[in-house]
Amino acid sequence: MTMLIRAGMALASICLAAAAPAAAQGTGPVIERIDAQGLRTLVTGLGHEITNETVTDQGQPLLIATTGTMNYLVAGTVCEDGQCQGMLTELVFTNTPATLEVANQVNQTYAAIKLVVLEGDSVVFSRYDVLNGGTTLGALSTSVSTLLEIAGSVVQAGGE
Repeated sequence: MTMLIRAGMALASICLAAAAPAAAQGTGPVIERIDAQGLRTLVTGLGHEITNETVTDQGQPLLIATTGTMNYLVAGTVCEDGQCQGMLTELVFTNTPATLEVANQVNQTYAAIKLVVLEGDSVVFSRYDVLNGGTTLGALSTSVSTLLEIAGSVVQAGGE
């Protein structure tokens, strides 16, 4: 638990950046919807590689990407004609022992990030962004980066 708290303190600046107003987080136009091309631009702008891309039966664009060390997905949500009002980022780690206590600590410390402990030593980290009212790709990039940084730190700490 101590390692988790130390990792959390090291990431406080990232979380503060994620909480800043969208206009202060990046250049570029304010967007109220995101589509498959927007997701591609987001992922490649982070320097990550897209390994798979599809559209769900509900019309949601979904990309699987890799940082080189972690695989994750980004998906548009609440979509109409390929234009989505939300974005889900999610990654799963297997063989990662984490207790419900660790999940509760992460969920309380990082309100915008959800950690779920599954059976069989798997954990799921997720973050949901709502685009209503507008945001920028810079803000969404910060959101994805924050999730990846926190997830990596918690897993690296061994769930302690």
